[in-house]
Amino acid sequence: MSGALAPGQQGKPELKQEDINAIEQLLSDFAWYADRGNGESMAKLFVPDGVLHVGGQQLAGRDAIARDCERRHAEPGRKTRHVWSNLRVESEDAGGARTTAVQITFEQRDPNGTVHTRVNDLLDTLRRVKSGVWLIENRVIQREIAF
Repeated sequence: MSGALAPGQQGKPELKQEDINAIEQLLSDFAWYADRGNGESMAKLFVPDGVLHVGGQQLAGRDAIARDCERRHAEPGRKTRHVWSNLRVESEDAGGARTTAVQITFEQRDPNGTVHTRVNDLLDTLRRVKSGVWLIENRVIQREIAF
């Protein structure tokens, strides 16, 4: 899943392949932790005052993000799997980037029940912190198709 730099990057710093790889890992980690209800690890993918927009909610700060992840995972019989693709990366400055990707979410609320599928756009603002790690400042999970 190699991310493509978006067109129109003239004059903006180019990200190195190691940055693209780290951003890809960030998106994969988010999906992994969300599917397993690991709210603490998922929240650490955000800057401390990061914001997650999902399901009509705006969750501000790591604690709110972690608790929401854990709450969703604790729903009896609920299981999800998130798959993402089509990453596009646009460098903002030496320590920031904006990304878009497509996420498919499979959700089952009853082990013998119907699987609901959603196609979402992921709209992220990322920041490379002093340690060199990429974190999410703002993530919008925007539902585009549900079936």
